[in-house]
Amino acid sequence: MIISILGMAGEFQGKATTAYYGCEALEKESKDYRNSTDVLLQNYDDDFYLLGTKEAIELQKGILDTENKKVEFLSVDIDNLDEVFEKVFELISKADTQKVLLDITHGFRDQSISAIFSATLHHFLNQSNIEVIFAKQVVMHKKYEYMLLNDYINLTQLSLLLTGFIRTLNFVNSVEVDGLNTLAFENFSNALLSNDFKKLKSSYLNLSATLKQAKENKKFAHLKELFSQIEYELNDFNGFEKKEIYEKYMILAKLMSKKNYYLLSITYLFEAIRLYSTYLFYRNRVIGQYAWDNFDMYGLNRDVMSCICQKEFEDYRPTYYDRNNSNFYGKNSEIFEKIASEYKKLRELRNNLTHINHKESQPNIKKDLEGLLNNIDRLISDNILKNIKR
Repeated sequence: MIISILGMAGEFQGKATTAYYGCEALEKESKDYRNSTDVLLQNYDDDFYLLGTKEAIELQKGILDTENKKVEFLSVDIDNLDEVFEKVFELISKADTQKVLLDITHGFRDQSISAIFSATLHHFLNQSNIEVIFAKQVVMHKKYEYMLLNDYINLTQLSLLLTGFIRTLNFVNSVEVDGLNTLAFENFSNALLSNDFKKLKSSYLNLSATLKQAKENKKFAHLKELFSQIEYELNDFNGFEKKEIYEKYMILAKLMSKKNYYLLSITYLFEAIRLYSTYLFYRNRVIGQYAWDNFDMYGLNRDVMSCICQKEFEDYRPTYYDRNNSNFYGKNSEIFEKIASEYKKLRELRNNLTHINHKESQPNIKKDLEGLLNNIDRLISDNILKNIKR
């Protein structure tokens, strides 16, 4: 199926006019033609649907050689983009999987409208059997050069996807671009948003390599800044696999807060302070090796935080360290109270969000979360539990 937007080219003041059309992109003969539609009629044998105003149709019927061609002229208001879109969509829907060649050279007053039209068409249909072509003017009224718009459309869509990825960390792979592994973005996004730490390591390394290659590819020169911005956004994942588990959670908590995923950020932060505390209990031999190797981590975290917050939980003692050491809390109360204070506020905020407290709003959630992030990050960075007294 051939669809062409008709213009008024091919005749001027009653005299025939021609222009040179470079057709290398179409793999057809480059020579003088009456207009863009004439290029198609001379080089293709297919069903033709020619859209234009009544004036354009009348003119083109007189100058185009449609003999032995299957041609249908369709009257549309070229200035009404909605009408043109609707007619083109209707024709393409009839084509099903049949290849469609759509020429948008004529009928639009400037290339920006042509770009909007082609991008919108491809965005909504996203069909690989549609090829959009455009004859770019090289010398006014004298020379034109055909170009395939599909690659440009894909690059435009890719820039939107990359911008969305920077803002949301989400990437839905809906475009194929030669020379770029778009699946690398989607795999990283899936691993990150599903807490798959094993895949996060490999997918980040793959994405890093993909970004490096893309920045060196001249084809993506105008996207280089976006690629660099993604590298910057994900810089904290360098050496991610070598960090302690609580450090990983802190990285994710900060990143999710930055992207306004508040519940995710609070969840990561909640686990980070618990894991940090448990790990330092183990490093200071408050938790023995047997308990560390065999006890459920959730249970260990619960017991450690109950011990640290025992003023709140009353006289709580976990069962895996010296129960006779009744002064353990007293020896460490100053540092425990600093952690307990932030943990209590964090747990309350987390519970309100997780359990969807419909009676209370959270108008200051961003500010509250940033305060907790800064305070807990400082406690961990200062390694407040470095020297627990036994």
